[in-house]
Amino acid sequence: MTTRIAYLGPQGTFCEEAAFSFVNIAGMEAELVPYPTVSDCAEKVEDSQADLALIPLENSLEGSVPETLDVLTTSLDLAIVAELVKEIQHNLLSTHEDIGSIRRVYSHPQALAQCRRFLRQHLPEAEAVPALSTAEAAAIASRESCGTAALGSIRAAEHYRLHVLSAGVQDSSSRTRFIVLGKEKESYDRPTRTSVLFAVKNEAGSLFRVLQAFAEHQVNMTRIESRPAKSQLGDYIFFVDLDGTKEDAGVKAALRQAAHEAVMLKLLGSYPVLGRENA
Repeated sequence: MTTRIAYLGPQGTFCEEAAFSFVNIAGMEAELVPYPTVSDCAEKVEDSQADLALIPLENSLEGSVPETLDVLTTSLDLAIVAELVKEIQHNLLSTHEDIGSIRRVYSHPQALAQCRRFLRQHLPEAEAVPALSTAEAAAIASRESCGTAALGSIRAAEHYRLHVLSAGVQDSSSRTRFIVLGKEKESYDRPTRTSVLFAVKNEAGSLFRVLQAFAEHQVNMTRIESRPAKSQLGDYIFFVDLDGTKEDAGVKAALRQAAHEAVMLKLLGSYPVLGRENA
């Protein structure tokens, strides 16, 4: 049976690369369908037009993706069923084979910033031009053949038939966490991580008491961050990742205690981290 997977497009993005990796690791037959926004991907699963959605959660250099956090907050039907960590490698792509002919370099602003040193050293006279995505940059480079290059993925080079003039041109290595959302909560491997979100009263000690629950039950928090609750100033939603699963005695006890102290606590899923060698 073919699994329909929505991912943040367009074709040629790093999200598409992650989707292919997930399919290979999970050993499934899948149809990958790109959508323009994270919310679109999630809505397709909620409306049963897709079985799964693969979306970015956070990057080691740029931090979390706000739209993904919003989807996790508002969705009633979806849970995280898997996580995939991918190393992000930017490449200089062009229809030309001579780097000396490049006069313009297109890419997403984050990619341009992450490759600033390479551009300064090797293409000091080239204009850096922002694009909506690395895939769109590759598409532009494939059309504007005269003196144009893009920073993008190997997948984008293959899709738009571009030469890789230089590989791995980012200034620092970075990794992106992608999550897979689904309704069925099917496990693709043994779960090792649990994610929750919660809100607390705006009063002294309220956050401490929730976090204390995890410390008392010796549950390791691997990530915590806040995001405005979009209700009134001073109200926040807290996102926490935990070592262990919701079936572990310590995690179960900690969540029960934390829920008693919190205004609201939502379990986002217990899931496996796939492709851990890239983490």
